[in-house]
Amino acid sequence: MTESGAPESRTTTLHLALLGGLDRRGSWQLRRRTIAISPVGGIDLDLTEATLPDEDATIVKVSFVGGAKLKVPAGINVTVEGFNVFGGRSNDTGPIVPGAPTIRLHAYGIFGGVRVQRA
Repeated sequence: MTESGAPESRTTTLHLALLGGLDRRGSWQLRRRTIAISPVGGIDLDLTEATLPDEDATIVKVSFVGGAKLKVPAGINVTVEGFNVFGGRSNDTGPIVPGAPTIRLHAYGIFGGVRVQRA
């Protein structure tokens, strides 16, 4: 709770599913932490029209089958960590912009690659 008695804004989004991934595009709000867990299903996040947090954000994807696709606007730093046994990594993380917010993508899976694309 804040001093005014209003509930604090959520800092974490949790997406749990047996089948199906997390797909967001258009106008939406990225929280400081986004966690997507699904045996079958990846993530497809378009951040070009999203409201980003004032500070760094972390996105965690855990699945057996399903990749991670992230489209980011210019001027945002991106780091990619994690592992995938089968699937490639196409990272357009771009140059580091001093003082700019950073999106940290942690992608863990067996089947499915990682793709980071600049808008």
